[in-house]
Amino acid sequence: MTILTRIRWSAAPVSRLHAFAPVSWSMAQPIWTSWRQHNNIHSSAQRYTEQQTSEKNHINATTSVTTEEALEEEEPPSEDEIQAAAYEFPWLCNGSSHMSRIPHYPYAKAPKVWALLGFIPQSIQYMICKSACERMLRNNTSPEYYPDQFLQGAGLAIHQMLPLLNTNTDRDQLAHMMTQELYDRFESELERQEKLKSDVSIKLAAVHDGVVKDVWVLLGPKLKSGTSRGFIRWRWQSLTVALRAATDQMSSRDQVAQMMMEGVQFKVDVEFDASIDYSIKSNVTGNEVISDFTRRPLLVRFETPYFEPAEQMVASRSMSRPHEAPIDWQWRVSDIDYLLEEDFIDRRIKEDIKDEEHAQREMEM
Repeated sequence: MTILTRIRWSAAPVSRLHAFAPVSWSMAQPIWTSWRQHNNIHSSAQRYTEQQTSEKNHINATTSVTTEEALEEEEPPSEDEIQAAAYEFPWLCNGSSHMSRIPHYPYAKAPKVWALLGFIPQSIQYMICKSACERMLRNNTSPEYYPDQFLQGAGLAIHQMLPLLNTNTDRDQLAHMMTQELYDRFESELERQEKLKSDVSIKLAAVHDGVVKDVWVLLGPKLKSGTSRGFIRWRWQSLTVALRAATDQMSSRDQVAQMMMEGVQFKVDVEFDASIDYSIKSNVTGNEVISDFTRRPLLVRFETPYFEPAEQMVASRSMSRPHEAPIDWQWRVSDIDYLLEEDFIDRRIKEDIKDEEHAQREMEM
């Protein structure tokens, strides 16, 4: 809302001049002397200002020359430095895929409190968990939206995003499509290539197919740490559950369900069968350091905001048409080809051990 403020201008009172009042020379002389002294002071000040301006211009000219000389003396990056930076750019090439980063994904095993699941083979546990997570996503959108409309939107999203991973592009648009962590990773690498005067080009030639690989669900409060006092966090396959620790509440299914509805977040890994033209060209040497055109699996993770409470995820549904899928989930890309997940895996395995030990202590209190 724009607020307009009316400003009232008022003129200061002006003394009326007595035109016919007699003015003698003796009265006028101090005024003339004062005016002449003012002119002399003004002239001196003007000469001083001109002198200062001249000195400032001279300094600026000297600084400009010095800067130009420094730029001329700056050595261009070496060929080894250009090549090293090119191959460190976080984009897979030469037939590599997300499998080269994580060949066999170590899904979280069931915690001890869910001991009965230990008798079920891991492959079947994975299928059960994935089916449950997909059902949660479908029930909170619609059968029409997931998976068909979601996959169509995901395909359009990567068509828009990949060209933004090139150098000298609009980073604001890229920041809007990615999570902050993933954007920071690519933005720093793109800046590095630009400083080396190298051009990064990623073109999506075609998307032949796309399938949902994994659906990740977080239920309950979003904890910074699974060892937070008064809370319990369990992971199983692609499901994470956070609860408030209280032994008397553990026996009440309704209370547990209510605690899980304190918040929810979905993440979906889509594996595209894509043809990608990827190159890095050095403007220093004039050569293409990397030139790769390949058809390979491209894994992209999309995630929703964290809805707190969980009812917020369906807040946009029309009361008259509750079956319609919400349109304001604001999916963002949070990972590509396990770039960030690769660093997260080791940390997550250590966290799972600490979380289970902490959960046991909390339940015994």
